[in-house]
Amino acid sequence: MRLWALLGFVVYGCHGTFQQLADSNERMLASSADMPKSRVHSNPLLTTLRHWGRYAASTYQRYEDWDNCTDCQAPDIAETELNSTWSTALPAFSRGYVGIHHGRREVVVAFRGTTHIMDTLSDAQIAQVPWPPSSDGSDTIDGTSRVHWGFLLAYKAAQLQIRDALETIARDARLADYSLHFVGHSLGAAQATLAFVDYSLGYPEYSNEKGRKAGRTFPRSCSLVTFGSPRVGNLQFIRLVDSPSTCVGWHRRSDDKLDESVLRVVHESDIVPHLPRSMLLLGRYSHAGRETWARDAAGEAASEIIICSHHADDGKEDPQCSAGTSPLGWNILDHLVYPGIQLHILPDFLHPLAPLANV
Repeated sequence: MRLWALLGFVVYGCHGTFQQLADSNERMLASSADMPKSRVHSNPLLTTLRHWGRYAASTYQRYEDWDNCTDCQAPDIAETELNSTWSTALPAFSRGYVGIHHGRREVVVAFRGTTHIMDTLSDAQIAQVPWPPSSDGSDTIDGTSRVHWGFLLAYKAAQLQIRDALETIARDARLADYSLHFVGHSLGAAQATLAFVDYSLGYPEYSNEKGRKAGRTFPRSCSLVTFGSPRVGNLQFIRLVDSPSTCVGWHRRSDDKLDESVLRVVHESDIVPHLPRSMLLLGRYSHAGRETWARDAAGEAASEIIICSHHADDGKEDPQCSAGTSPLGWNILDHLVYPGIQLHILPDFLHPLAPLANV
């Protein structure tokens, strides 16, 4: 058994039961070949996910020097102009950028994920705290939404800079019909989720409805695409993410008419999307957005996309997708490969001061 698979079993076992493990193994007997053909997709959605994945992958490199950043030079994102960048180490780690691609008429807010032990300190702070850190200082929108404490600390480290950048863009008439997209991998996916809700609900003065009344039209549409995201908050928060009042979806394809504002990509048996586990004293966690399960096919990693069912009302995950895999197979290696993302970062987990080199 691989070491990381064993780690996945141990993490699951801390909060699960042998009966849950047996149930997971039983569900896993239903292979992807038994799934309805309408659930399996390849090209236009895979192409779209690879596009956003390249933005997420670029955050692990020195994107400040865009012309010499390997992932930044993919043909579909090479012409991106950096509008704003941030990098913080203490008290919480956050790194990313706001970019503008004029050819595609899109604005991208990209967050870097976990590569070093300092980042994982945020991941370990799993107690839930009220959402949101609103603009007027009030505690929450509805009084019940709660999110992962560590993820919120990381996002708040960059929150004001991101908000200022998007406000400036919203005031620029030349960008009025551009779309807005939040992307991230791992810890970056969690921060992207918080930023998406923060922009579309927490700060309505910058979002569609109120902005249009003030004569603004940016953004023409808005989306959240995450790769290997951990669970971010409780069911009440997840309902905010999935709310119809968030930005209008951008992902339209002729084959199945999918129109989603939020897409959550999971690769095979990646352990991270199964965490944090819900605990009685620290809070229950759920996933936001429709899962798209990236499976390995024909010898190519993350090359087959399965669209999963989505239950925004109760937070239940599709047992025919990653939720139905056995914890015996969960591993960290699948976390490093996603559509458009190929990371080689395992040794960095051992270097506690590495993030400081990027500040």
